Amino acid sequence: MDELTKLEERIDKLVSLVNELRQKVEDLEESNGRLQNTKQEAKKRVDGLIEKVDNLLI
Repeated sequence: MDELTKLEERIDKLVSLVNELRQKVEDLEESNGRLQNTKQEAKKRVDGLIEKVDNLLI
């Protein structure tokens, strides 16, 4: 019976670890989405500045 209790405890720990990892992955995916949006916004701004410089040089 003691072995069964130990096994249950180990399973509970593993389930807890899986849940923590799942939450970390979700957090990282959310952070990645924000970074992608920031990247796109920065690219738009840089492209706009390049276009303005091009217009000044023409």
